[in-house]
Amino acid sequence: MLPIHSWALNVALVYNEDSRYQSLFMNELSTQVLANNNVNLTKMPTASFSISAFKNKRFDVIVNLDNKAGETLMASSLSKKTLHALTTLTRARSLAPCLPRCSKSLPKHRFFVLDQPPARQLQLIQLINPNFKHIGIIATNKSVMQLKLVMNAAKRQKLTINEHITDAENMRYEIDNVSKSTDIILAIADTDIYNSSSLPQILLTSYRYRTPIIGFSKGFVRAGAIAGVVSNMQQLAQHLIEVLTGSDTPSVKKSGNIIYPKYYDVISNRNIAKSLNLHFPSDDALKKQLISYETVR
Repeated sequence: MLPIHSWALNVALVYNEDSRYQSLFMNELSTQVLANNNVNLTKMPTASFSISAFKNKRFDVIVNLDNKAGETLMASSLSKKTLHALTTLTRARSLAPCLPRCSKSLPKHRFFVLDQPPARQLQLIQLINPNFKHIGIIATNKSVMQLKLVMNAAKRQKLTINEHITDAENMRYEIDNVSKSTDIILAIADTDIYNSSSLPQILLTSYRYRTPIIGFSKGFVRAGAIAGVVSNMQQLAQHLIEVLTGSDTPSVKKSGNIIYPKYYDVISNRNIAKSLNLHFPSDDALKKQLISYETVR
């Protein structure tokens, strides 16, 4: 446990020691907490995790990084504020089907997701090429909620979403269809569609039709997506601390029980862009334009 400050917020951090990703985030969060006297952080590995531990100790907030622990916490009668972090919308919805709005069934739970807000992703597309009006999205039943959120944002920006609902077995046919019928493809974080096995074929097919893809991770963009918006661990930890301490209060009315990343970077694959004859501002310039757009809103 980190040094105690009697006036600070007492936070329990639940994480799986066997997960390198969770452990790295735990270390980053711990480092940032050391510079913040407003938070006392108690680390709780899932190996020693139990609901009774929360009942016996005075924690103000629980931060959970683990899916199985999340299931246990949501099924319990604990009335403590709980933030589920390092999760995607697809994964979070498998735990909480009520998302994005769970104010009645899970009023104390919010989901700090890795997915970028739909409006931000659509705005990036417009900054890359304002003529990209027809945007293709492939989704499964697991990710239909993300699709709906993007479609709502697209209406406000007067963009057309060409949705293609499929499953893992038929995905290869849909990537062909969507590549032929849209200006650009917006990938959403659904591992039934985008995974290490399917990604090479998806990228090759879209490239054959000269249809760019907006990716959702560094690896995705490096592999052949034209660009993407991503948040690193330092940025995610910084935002989480701001939410915990109240210096950032995401609107429940606006995004329900979902909290999207506040801090991010734009990354692009300039070799792919050049081969598709697409020319757009630098990554830093794109980021500044996105921040300016969000500030005005």
